[in-house]
Amino acid sequence: MTKKGSILNRKRGVGISVPAFLLLFFCTASSAQTMKLWEGAGTITCKQKRSELTAYLPEKEKSTGISVIVCPGGSYHHLGLRGEGHNVAKFLQREGIAAFVLRYRVGMHGNRHPAMIQDLQRAIALVKGMCSEHSLDSAKVGVMGFSAGGHLAGVAGTYFDACFTPPPCALPQASLKPAFVAMIYPVVTMQQEEIAHKRSRRNLLGRRRTPEMERYMSLEQQVRPDMPPVFLLHCKDDQTVDYRNSVRYYEALQAKNVRCKLLLYERSGHGFGIAPKGEASGWRLELVQWVKEVGS
Repeated sequence: MTKKGSILNRKRGVGISVPAFLLLFFCTASSAQTMKLWEGAGTITCKQKRSELTAYLPEKEKSTGISVIVCPGGSYHHLGLRGEGHNVAKFLQREGIAAFVLRYRVGMHGNRHPAMIQDLQRAIALVKGMCSEHSLDSAKVGVMGFSAGGHLAGVAGTYFDACFTPPPCALPQASLKPAFVAMIYPVVTMQQEEIAHKRSRRNLLGRRRTPEMERYMSLEQQVRPDMPPVFLLHCKDDQTVDYRNSVRYYEALQAKNVRCKLLLYERSGHGFGIAPKGEASGWRLELVQWVKEVGS
């Protein structure tokens, strides 16, 4: 049986139960290390056993105290773990930002909502709970995602006061709000047929989805004024996810006075990860500058 320790997030007063081996994991991580996301969470399903979190911690002298959980894309069907996960994390690590690549549950293994947001909320709670041990600030834990992973990051930024995980793995709600959300060529809407990414919608909600669930997962319709700051990037020549997903979301965020930034490029397409060619090549530096600004 796995022993457990308790870490107290003193700034927010949130007690989070953390498996003892995860403490060892973070104390010894000088390079990327991977842990099972639901280890120590009581009875878990076979599908939950697939979920993992890989940490890339910066050197202490370079650390900004900021952390980002990275959600790769893949239409909620599969995950682009290398290009939109580990390569992104390595870049952020070099910039002094702790990065955690999330391998969340997806449709190719028979998963549907809320499995994806359960995994991300679990990751947020774990990372926040362990920040004090590694000179990271629990108030500066953000989420970032690409394509469908961008939608997932947006869900975390919208429904942070709703715990999607049932007992016995329920999480403390106060710990679930990200400090910021970065959404890169994201899926946003599930209802606007002319721009909705139908494959992501099908994998997230299934074929028996209802109009109510489509609306609930259409982020542009769920913007609230107490959301964390949002960073958006899209290209007009994106042939996979229509760029108007980001534009309409940006307009909805502005209407609610949510702090936000949109980088909109003419060319660079979709799925380029951290190192696109062409016009969008400098986006990652703008992201780092923005993250450091909102995290200051």
